Amino acid sequence: MVDNCCAPGCTNKRSKNKCTLFYRIPNAERRAKWISTIKRARSKQNKTERWDPPAVGFRLCSDHFIS
Repeated sequence: MVDNCCAPGCTNKRSKNKCTLFYRIPNAERRAKWISTIKRARSKQNKTERWDPPAVGFRLCSDHFIS
């Protein structure tokens, strides 16, 4: 399975860059914070509705974290 970063405009893939780490969007408290920080619209047609990804299948790459 190839992991893609779910941040808008990011094209990082696990197979493309082996140095980049990919993190699952967490459950519970931190999930809401991550989703609001990612600032991704639900769709191109409805940019005001909040994006709510399923529990599996979406990852954020390490390029979007401050160490």
